[in-house]
Amino acid sequence: MRRLYNAALLPLAAAAFAYGRWPRRSEEARLERDQRLGRRLPSPPAGAIWIHGASVGEARLAGALAGRLREALPGRPLAVSAVTPTGRAILPGPPLADAAFYFPLDFPSVQRRAFDALAPALLLLIETELWPNTLAEARARGVPVVLANARLAPERLDRYRRLRALYRPMLASLAGVAAPDETEAERFAALGVARRALRVTGNLKFEVPLPDIAPGTLRARLGLDAARPVVAAGSTGAGEDALVLDAFEEARRAIPRLALILAPRHPARFDDAAALAASRGLAVSRASRGEGLARADVLVLDTIGDLAAHYQVAQASFVGGTLVPVGGHNLLEPAAAGSPVLFGPHTGHVPSMAAEVLSTGAGERVEDAGALAAAWVRLVTDDAARARRIDAGRRLLERHRGALTRTVDLVRGVLAP
Repeated sequence: MRRLYNAALLPLAAAAFAYGRWPRRSEEARLERDQRLGRRLPSPPAGAIWIHGASVGEARLAGALAGRLREALPGRPLAVSAVTPTGRAILPGPPLADAAFYFPLDFPSVQRRAFDALAPALLLLIETELWPNTLAEARARGVPVVLANARLAPERLDRYRRLRALYRPMLASLAGVAAPDETEAERFAALGVARRALRVTGNLKFEVPLPDIAPGTLRARLGLDAARPVVAAGSTGAGEDALVLDAFEEARRAIPRLALILAPRHPARFDDAAALAASRGLAVSRASRGEGLARADVLVLDTIGDLAAHYQVAQASFVGGTLVPVGGHNLLEPAAAGSPVLFGPHTGHVPSMAAEVLSTGAGERVEDAGALAAAWVRLVTDDAARARRIDAGRRLLERHRGALTRTVDLVRGVLAP
């Protein structure tokens, strides 16, 4: 079955990669191209743990895992990788990680070069990064593979079952699977993961690290006076910025001095989001230019890795990918920053997280732009309601502490002779 995967799918993947990436001429684009082809890779000290997450959310988890592994296994080299430029931008470097790079493409020859360069003692994959040739190369070299925060999206289960001949050998070869809950553990068991390899460790995304800048410091940096209210919309998807701006303009009719922090999910949409806001007559500033909100209505957060900190200054925060059918992103980042959580109806990628946010009172679901505007107005103007949401979010996160430690304990057990 892997031969069919290599013969049929990889040429298409190669063409898509070449078309989408190679025309770019910057040094970073050339480095991405070369590392994705298994060239110009770092060579960390022997015996490294290679931690891989696809994009921004998983790269944050890779950083958290690297930090805890550094404490638990002092002296053990660590290498971290990501697929996307946005994920690569927030991967930790020295001293937390010994090497950071773009994940090589899942071609047999490319993965051979990667394993030659990295010579890992263990490969730690995050969520659904199950690549047939990568796992085959690890198996051939006797490198154990652990899947952290293991997730099988419900909408993909039929595909995994149809391609059982491809996925079963991969899953059966896993040395450890850290599942966030019993439901995910049962899905992996049904698809071939050995029971002895399965652990229910909890969801790593409940261990969102606290921002490293104080809210007062950030407000001052943004030019916000103490009385000016702010709302945030983070990780917005294509078509969602217009809906967010609709809600913001409606909310400003009740709160004229209201400011918005708008953070599109993908850098390719930063300019479009700024232009869209300006086309509505709103004063727009850009974080990448060092601008704030002293003279602006909307701050477009067009930098990478700063969203969690900016949630701190928002009286209420909307998490994108949920008013449009993307499926949602990490709903807990606002809660960790002390901001009530709002999200739309499309939460197929984070169903359990959405359910817990709702059941604990840490946030609420809004069905459309009008409902988002009403929720922003209510939470900005009702101090008691806002405080209840914030306290519920804090208690929700505290109740789930421990997933990071349990995942690291699983890795240590796999490494132990």
